Amino acid sequence: MNFIGDVLFTTPALAALRRGYPEASLTVAVGPRAREVLAANPDVDRVIDFAPNWEFRRRLLPQLRRERFDIAFSFSARDIERALWGCLLGCRQRWGFSRPETRWLYSGHVKENEQQHWAADYLALACAAGGQAAGMLPRFYLTPAEEAWAERTLADAGVDPGRFLLGLHMGASYPEKAWLPERFVELARLAARDRDAQVVVFGGEGEAALGEWLKERVPNALNLAGTLTLRQFAATARRCAAFVGGDSGPTHVAAALGVPTVGLFGFTDPVRTGTLGARATVLTGLQRNGDRNAQRRQQSPYQWLAPITSAEVWDAACRLSASS
Repeated sequence: MNFIGDVLFTTPALAALRRGYPEASLTVAVGPRAREVLAANPDVDRVIDFAPNWEFRRRLLPQLRRERFDIAFSFSARDIERALWGCLLGCRQRWGFSRPETRWLYSGHVKENEQQHWAADYLALACAAGGQAAGMLPRFYLTPAEEAWAERTLADAGVDPGRFLLGLHMGASYPEKAWLPERFVELARLAARDRDAQVVVFGGEGEAALGEWLKERVPNALNLAGTLTLRQFAATARRCAAFVGGDSGPTHVAAALGVPTVGLFGFTDPVRTGTLGARATVLTGLQRNGDRNAQRRQQSPYQWLAPITSAEVWDAACRLSASS
């Protein structure tokens, strides 16, 4: 797994494995982009970068074989290579999802349930192998030093700690998951009018220009897009009174931190990948309902979230923050 949200969705399963095997050493292999999701996670003993490089993997295999792992899990339902690694490592137990192309490689498997969230599927897999469920909500853990860093960073930027802080993630991994930029401007203005809110824009380097675009239209906005690592983002987002974004890693992280979070969904399925959190909700626009030709037939990539209004989003954010 190399996506932030996907790795985050495995954290309830990892917690279940820790409860079921309290004396075991738990090693997790993830793509380099998602490594920081599991830093400081008390259920994980070691995180290995699983780089998309065959030479790297060729060298890694004999190193891991010498460690004599007992159980292997593949949370990548359709990935034959991930399933094969359990065999190559000589694991006595190998667990994964029951699909024709991979189940013959497992000693135990469970079926995917397309009517429930992926986090629930991952948890079911862990429990079938002896894990003990401790809840289904993903968790993202911060250190005290990271929290202190965020407090100093916002203070240095002139952010009043008593002010309503609204975090926004305007970007998306592809356009169909994005909300119209103009809607974010409307949302920021509503928040400033009703709560004297200050807006903080988050995102990667490729979204920095979008943050500047919003800042030109919302004078009190703080644009941090392109300036933070994932963990710096998480520590800063943790201090927001509310957070809004589409189906993206940052939105899932904010929800997992317990920040009141509004996730915007349409093109992607909220049943399978919706925002999960104790104070999170999902608003849906148009849904493609499994139509694989939807992109080819769409009139605009923004059409999927276009029905969601800024007023709806602001109302949801206010309800969530009031209940916190």
